[in-house]
Amino acid sequence: MRILVVGAGGLLGRALQRSAASSGHTLTGLDRAACDVTDPAARARAQQQHRPDAVMFCAAFTDVDGAAVSPLSQAVNVEAPIAWAREVPTWFLSSNFVFDGPGPHTPNEAPRPTSVYATQKASAEAGVLAAGGHVVRVGWVHGPGGRTFASTVEPRLRAGETVHAIYDVVVQPTHADDVANALLRLPEGITHLMGAGETSWYGFALAVQARLGTGRVIPVRSADLGLGPRPRDARLAPATLPPWWLRAPVTR
Repeated sequence: MRILVVGAGGLLGRALQRSAASSGHTLTGLDRAACDVTDPAARARAQQQHRPDAVMFCAAFTDVDGAAVSPLSQAVNVEAPIAWAREVPTWFLSSNFVFDGPGPHTPNEAPRPTSVYATQKASAEAGVLAAGGHVVRVGWVHGPGGRTFASTVEPRLRAGETVHAIYDVVVQPTHADDVANALLRLPEGITHLMGAGETSWYGFALAVQARLGTGRVIPVRSADLGLGPRPRDARLAPATLPPWWLRAPVTR
């Protein structure tokens, strides 16, 4: 199958391209410079040139707080994935942030977004599904070259830096390569791709520090960081991907 990965310059987009050889599919990746996903003309050119059988929509405006003030976020997070899904079978990468309240949350559970970003993701899910596409929810993803907290912990500690890590929120760190391998099996409908095992970012960072023997980890409360609305509990079920301690740079 010919699969077009849009948003190929991001963490999951790069992971999909690393996994291409073993998937049996032919993948073509387009980053932001190669294709503005919000531009109908660019979308038409990409489809005409590459003739994809499927699209992996990994592009996203991921600044959770910035989404509330940027006009670009609505175009990238809602309008673009729906437009692509109306023209090509599309797998839309969504977020565990569409939920709030006691978890773990299951695929058939109705979203309860608490922020503009989460509302955008939930709206895109509905539009993509209505167009015949598929939704894959992920969260707390880390991997090589990523800019997420989990992706930057090791290089920062290795450099001897002090890392402030939240201790009062339960997370399920999930490696991008595991998400990519599962995603390339083309799950249908709504799917949760989440790593097994739970910790906090403080626990995650301590485990990395224990292996490296450098840097310093300081626990902080989530409320102390001055962030906008976040889910109280965004854990997903089922959590079937490898547990975080097998993928994080730790010994156990």
